[in-house]
Amino acid sequence: MTTQALLSASEAASALERLAATAKGELLLCLPRLSPTTALVTPDLRDGGLETWADLLALLSRRGLDLRILIADTDPLLSSDRHRAAWTHASGFADVLQGEAQLLCAAHGQRATGLRAHFLRRHLAPALTTLRAEDTTRLTPVQRTVLTTGPIPRPADIPQSFAVADGTRAVIGGPDLGTKVPNLLALAIEDADFCGALRGQFADTWTDARNSAAPSLAAHATPINCATRPQSRDDLRLLRTLSRPQKGVGPRPLADDVEGALTRLFAAARRRVLIRTAAFRHDGLAQALAGAATSDGPEVMLLLPPTTTGTWDDDHAAAQQAAILRQLQAAYGARLTILSDPTADGSATLCQIDDVTLLGSATLTRRACRWNTEAAVLARDPDLTEAIYAHVSNTFGGGDRLDVPAANPGRSRLPDDLF
Repeated sequence: MTTQALLSASEAASALERLAATAKGELLLCLPRLSPTTALVTPDLRDGGLETWADLLALLSRRGLDLRILIADTDPLLSSDRHRAAWTHASGFADVLQGEAQLLCAAHGQRATGLRAHFLRRHLAPALTTLRAEDTTRLTPVQRTVLTTGPIPRPADIPQSFAVADGTRAVIGGPDLGTKVPNLLALAIEDADFCGALRGQFADTWTDARNSAAPSLAAHATPINCATRPQSRDDLRLLRTLSRPQKGVGPRPLADDVEGALTRLFAAARRRVLIRTAAFRHDGLAQALAGAATSDGPEVMLLLPPTTTGTWDDDHAAAQQAAILRQLQAAYGARLTILSDPTADGSATLCQIDDVTLLGSATLTRRACRWNTEAAVLARDPDLTEAIYAHVSNTFGGGDRLDVPAANPGRSRLPDDLF
């Protein structure tokens, strides 16, 4: 078993390229923002005439590798730019794949229904008006359908970001994995138990994508043979969030490992807690962390984006987070440091509690911990934890303090789980 911290975009890019290029029989990719035009960085691959990820995956598909690519789609109105990027990336890869390679571009299957869905549609009305004014040739097939049907709210996403080769090796991180954004964090793992469990998570996500009638942009999408599913161990554990569609606003949760694991870890924290995430709006996790603020409790550092954007109601989401930060300030006082980190948005969520590291796609929100499709790794490894802590502290420790706004009702008629 080996677990390596990838502390930059270049390190993560090299690890992903090596993982793909050395796959023997199977390669599974769930990288929401990987573009076919992303330039390769590995000298051996470039010397061999490969310049982009499209070139690399085209070569692997010609070799007959069992290659599956799942590109996560998003709400075509609420996240229009990411939705169009998903379709552009999927089309770019589909143009070059050969043989039996399979590719799906799919959103989470939940479609909000009921009275609360009416309020969601009202929130999407301005975006629909903007879409109607655009040149229809620029729209995706999904967006053109929305012009006819009207908004169909999609309250859950698939932010999980990882690649698995041969069920024994993996790279896992946040939605920015596979991009060149600064301050990217990820982990490279060689472990049959963990990677086998992660392969099972991909198989479940692939099945859900096929059942959602998502279009296949390469060969016909077939099931993944997953007869046996290894269980990850306590010292290197896969944490996943998985849900299935049902009537109502939100889907039916099937796995919520991140919420349970962090609740227990926060409650038991004694020395230090470091959190870097795009959002901290989960009241239950905040309560668990506040409860650890005893006289011998930990010091806490939070790294958060300076503003709240891209939610169903940014004002309400910002008010939710501000209330949680005030709760933690009251509990910890001078032992709490809150720093502004503009690069945290879209990055992997990192939680370090004493000697334990949790890293993955799920932000600290109810939506991410209960509704989305997410994957994270929990490593009980003091050396790994210390190395990542030193890197993050040196990189962000001197940043600007994040001001916590005064109390603001920030009321919304939407359910809190959306945020």
